[in-house]
Amino acid sequence: MHKNIEQLREELQDTVKKAQAIAAKAEGRDFTADEASEVAALLETAKGLKADIEKLKAGDTMRQALAALGEGVTPGTAGKAASMHPRVKASGGSNWADTMLEQLGGAQGYKGIFASGTIPVSVPLDPEPVRLDVPVLSVRQLMPNVQNTTGRFAYMRQILRTNNAAVVAQGAKKPTSQYQNQRFDDRVRTIAHLSEPIAKQDLDDVPLLRQFIDQEMRLGLDLALEDEIINGDGTGEHFTGLANVSGSQTQAFATDVLVTTRKAVTKLERYGYMATAAFLMTPEDWEAIELLADNENRFYYGGPQTTVDRSARRLWGAPVVVSDAVPIGTAYLADFQQMKLQVRQDGVLDWSENVYDPNALGAGSGATDFERNMLRFRFEGRFGLEILRPSSIVEIDLTAA
Repeated sequence: MHKNIEQLREELQDTVKKAQAIAAKAEGRDFTADEASEVAALLETAKGLKADIEKLKAGDTMRQALAALGEGVTPGTAGKAASMHPRVKASGGSNWADTMLEQLGGAQGYKGIFASGTIPVSVPLDPEPVRLDVPVLSVRQLMPNVQNTTGRFAYMRQILRTNNAAVVAQGAKKPTSQYQNQRFDDRVRTIAHLSEPIAKQDLDDVPLLRQFIDQEMRLGLDLALEDEIINGDGTGEHFTGLANVSGSQTQAFATDVLVTTRKAVTKLERYGYMATAAFLMTPEDWEAIELLADNENRFYYGGPQTTVDRSARRLWGAPVVVSDAVPIGTAYLADFQQMKLQVRQDGVLDWSENVYDPNALGAGSGATDFERNMLRFRFEGRFGLEILRPSSIVEIDLTAA
């Protein structure tokens, strides 16, 4: 099985991390013979992987050059990455479509069969399907993403601190402080969905349809992942998200949204979390803040004539990120560096022709996708969420009672 560029890059990262872990373990001393041998082997593996990546990149460049000359060669992953919408690049690209069609005899290896005496007519068709609106996806990028290799993870979280340190007279009994920790064991959860049946002929005829399916199914997974990070209630297969983690802080509405959000800042400043904190709210609530004006109807944020860098918007010095997964009237101020997204499998797309639909040809008349020359796709990933310090999260009520 040939590996694509993303798989090779992941393998290269894992190899380098292993070598770095050995080097960190041996810091301040010489490598043992076994350590030196293992590091040398890992470095050789890394060099080979890097060379393989460069070869694939070169192949993609040549395919694109041929396509530009009119040879009809389907662009590879480099072309996909360039045209992929920047809001859904989080999961990366893939060359699954080319591999699939090669296995099924399509694209470059496909030959049409026509009845005797007929002439095939080319019908002009825009090569790229027009997508619906794509929402902004940012929450995952706020926190460290950690590669998980076992499907499980565990960490210790302090749940109690009682400091009784005090001045003590000579010979007197010293007071006892209490510090309690609790172990949390968790596992990654699967987020997945299936596509509707898609005609193989369409995939053959419209090369960019393959990229369209890839992007749409990645988008669906990332939307579900973002919703779990924010709203997961911890039941069944759900994450325990920001809205439901025990030990987080709350800020009630006070005077107006500016006063309310500033009071939330204080709650994180007390514990030193503001340096890497960010606000998270809906686009509607951020709109309401930007439209706030003083008694002279002057916008606090400059109004429509002021050029605003959307990627640099800030409130009380902290970045503002918008998400449709947050309920309107609620915002979060959180230090996302106190969380980790455990990534066991960062999105894999598979396909099948073997699904049987009992009503494919009408009520009570069934057929398999293979019999109908259809394909069905599945996209899934496996993720887990660690919230190491719940007190680094403030849930803010933006609505006056």
